[in-house]
Amino acid sequence: MTSHPLVGILCGRSPADRYSTHRGYVSSIAAVGAVPVVLPAGPDTDPLALTEVIDRCDALIATGGGDVDPDLYAGPAATSTDSLMDVDPSRDAAEIAAVRHALALGKRVLGVCRGAQLLAVIGGGTLVSDLVEKGIEGHWQEERQYEPVHDVRAQPGTVAAGLLEQVGRVNSIHHQAIADPGQALRATAWSEDGVIEAVEARGLLGVQWHPERLSAVDPRHLAPFAWLVRR
Repeated sequence: MTSHPLVGILCGRSPADRYSTHRGYVSSIAAVGAVPVVLPAGPDTDPLALTEVIDRCDALIATGGGDVDPDLYAGPAATSTDSLMDVDPSRDAAEIAAVRHALALGKRVLGVCRGAQLLAVIGGGTLVSDLVEKGIEGHWQEERQYEPVHDVRAQPGTVAAGLLEQVGRVNSIHHQAIADPGQALRATAWSEDGVIEAVEARGLLGVQWHPERLSAVDPRHLAPFAWLVRR
């Protein structure tokens, strides 16, 4: 790594006529001494050209956003289309190419919310298409996005346990979740109702909560970003 690591931040379209991401990703990466590089992923992005930019980055973040296309993990018959939010197959394709390329080069990858779910899908895992349809309430709390709303327990000795050692509580803005982390990842943290809150492997970490929205009010939530750029 250079003295100031470059961190690619993948982002999709929100709204459809703009590429955008939450400012907290940029602020958090800057706060841990790295340089953020925002990378648009969508219909205007050539996945091959995007991987060339990844070559120059030291690490990568797959950010939050709309739902991963269910065709990538379970097929449309397994998902209620009424509950799907902002599916963008072009974003999926660009981000999958970017993440796979980063991992092949041995670069660390952090997935946040949708990003964590994408990591699971890339590894052959599956998602819960809608938590409320499964009878699990309370995980979509956007009105409280800047405050911790529920506890998380982590498996001792894992990266997730280190992140949560001093905080223990996180925010929650998601209606989907990881059902099966696949072969490449293992689940290492859970909410009180059993929803997977973190998955990890060597050089790979996914968190279901949004640390970029908590880090401004509590710098202890910078821990996932510090992990990402750690030498």
